[in-house]
Formats: sequence, structure tokens, C-alpha cells
Amino acid sequence: MKIAFEEDIKPIIVKLEEILGLSFKVFLSTALIVMALGIYIANLLFGNHSLQVLEELKQEEKTLTQEIETLKNNNAKLHKEYLEWMDAQ
Repeated sequence: MKIAFEEDIKPIIVKLEEILGLSFKVFLSTALIVMALGIYIANLLFGNHSLQVLEELKQEEKTLTQEIETLKNNNAKLHKEYLEWMDAQ
């Protein structure tokens, strides 16, 4: 008794090809490419190098820039006080 998988599944594949209007191999290849592309795009949007991380880094850059400006102003005030103190002596 010989069981042939191809003979058992062939009618299903033929019916599927009729419904889809293209060969099963083309459909399967296209489906795999679409899934791979979907995973890649999902990784871009939600992965370690995502747009969300980029936005967080931009916000952190703004915060650090503001902090730098504040520190520069404080430094200028302290430097002015130091020079005035040195002139007083």
C-alpha cells in the first residue's frame, strides 16, 4: 500500500488555483514576500530603530539643548561675578 501525498493534495491545489486565478506557486511566493515585507515594516515602526525611538531622541536633544543654554547663562553670570570680585581685590 503506497500513500502518495501529491495525489491526495493535487485536487485541493487545482481548486485553489481556480479560485485564485493564478498558480499556487506564484500565490505562495507572493504571500511569503508580502509577509516578509510586513515584518520588515513592523520592525521599522516598532523595533529598536523605530520612528518612536527617533522621536524620543529628538525630544531628548531639545531638552539637552535647553539645559546647555541654561548652563551657559549661569556660567556667564558666575564668570561676571568672578571678574567683579577679582577687580574688587
